[in-house]
Amino acid sequence: MNFNLFKIDTWWKAVFILGIIACVGASTTSIEFLERKHLMGFGIGMILIGISHWIAWKTINSFEQGGILSCQIIKHNFFTVILLITGIVLTSLFGFFIIKGLI
Repeated sequence: MNFNLFKIDTWWKAVFILGIIACVGASTTSIEFLERKHLMGFGIGMILIGISHWIAWKTINSFEQGGILSCQIIKHNFFTVILLITGIVLTSLFGFFIIKGLI
């Protein structure tokens, strides 16, 4: 199995993985001091942020003297911006609810 696909080398991959962990944790375990619905909403928001950046991840190739220059950039379109804004709103809202519930 090729584990290079699972390499966490950018921040949005870490956010995506943490969102999956939060959703799985909310659906399988019962934590006394956290509301499950708040943790699930927080995780879904993080997953949406990660997916929007994954969709927007583009590789640009440029022919220069002596070879091909290649770089990777994040270029958002309308759909990825909507996903990103929705993810940020969900993460912020449910993060606030989690912190409010802990106080």
